[in-house]
Amino acid sequence: MAHYFGALLRDLRDSYEVRVGEPLTIAHLAARVGYSASMIGQIERGESLPESGARVQALDDALDARGQLKTLWPLVQRLGHRSLDELSAIATNRITTGYRDNVTCALAQGDEMERRHLFQLAGWGLLAQSPIFSTGEHIRQMLERALGTAGTRTEDQWEAICADHVQALRTQPPATARDDLLVDLTLLHQQLSAAAPDKAAHLQRIMAWMSQMHANLLTRLGQYGEARRWWLTSRQAADSSKDVAMRVWVRGTEAVFGLYSPRAIETVLTLAREAQSLAAGHVSPGLYQAVGAEAQALALLGRQSEAKEAVGRMHDLAGRLSSSTTLPWSSGSAWFVTSWVHSFGGATEAAREARDNTLTQSPCFQNAANVRLHEAISVASSGGHNEALRLATEVLSDLDPTYRTHMINHTARLVLDTIPPAERPTLPALGDYRAAVNMPLIT
Repeated sequence: MAHYFGALLRDLRDSYEVRVGEPLTIAHLAARVGYSASMIGQIERGESLPESGARVQALDDALDARGQLKTLWPLVQRLGHRSLDELSAIATNRITTGYRDNVTCALAQGDEMERRHLFQLAGWGLLAQSPIFSTGEHIRQMLERALGTAGTRTEDQWEAICADHVQALRTQPPATARDDLLVDLTLLHQQLSAAAPDKAAHLQRIMAWMSQMHANLLTRLGQYGEARRWWLTSRQAADSSKDVAMRVWVRGTEAVFGLYSPRAIETVLTLAREAQSLAAGHVSPGLYQAVGAEAQALALLGRQSEAKEAVGRMHDLAGRLSSSTTLPWSSGSAWFVTSWVHSFGGATEAAREARDNTLTQSPCFQNAANVRLHEAISVASSGGHNEALRLATEVLSDLDPTYRTHMINHTARLVLDTIPPAERPTLPALGDYRAAVNMPLIT
């Protein structure tokens, strides 16, 4: 539980800039609550705990946590070094048995207030990082055991599950897709933990793929600190699987999503080129993604000739990719990248053609919104500054709030970045644009 408290503290600090609008370093947090920076680091790593409830309240206030740390604290005091898996078992036992007399668990002798804290955390989806309780998944698993059908999924079944999650990414609100994915990640963890060595490699490949999708969703939801750690887990699982195509895929997609996060563009460029180096010339969806990320990063850096050369390579790869690969890819992605590059380069007609092809070949909700924002960037690059802001505002206003991701919002902010700072205050559309961009997102 101490490690979970530390992880929650770290996630709250990582997400502080997104939630509040300014960064919060370990040193700044330490100064606010009267700790040393090293002590904050120890708490975040689960090596130490605050010495009192007053300190926890100070941390909660400083992080604008709205009671999350305070609610967790009574359990941390009682169960400081118990694992999350053990707490999941405790909660499932409590829900399914009603605490029969023969139940022996740490909370059985605790007071009712502490048990209520545990179930509040479960209801939030915080316990074991899974919506398993609120969705009734724990009951479904019990029924499978009663039927004698519980156990493992085959390789083909896991591939089909991943394909279902890919479709959910394209069509469902991010928060909905995330909750379903977390349930299957929990099941995969159970199977991988008990897997024989000859079965582990395939499951590690699936873990890499599903972890990559979870990092994807966390980026869409603006939870960048959590996403960064899931990208690391995805890379580690891919490396353990020894599957080169998956290793390239994870790194190539991480580079793409890095474009929509606080990462430096130079870091994205490094990730993209690392993936290409690992591919060693072998054509795969991961190489395709990596070349596209490189093109987009170069366009943001103003290196248009290099960006266009990378776009050409991406279209060439699209023509050589096999449709038999299990990893998802679309020829429309090459047109999406083309739209991005030409929009930033001010090539109006080429950008329009690329947008039209994207909407025809890859019309998922996120691409559809983003290429319309590319149009606003293209208009701004051509000098139509007020019209660009008006278009961006229209795109954001037309979106169902549940489908409005931080990646879409990030692209909308790039529209303003295209306009010279000195001209911005004079633009009539600026007020409505800022109101639309700053509208709270559903996470």
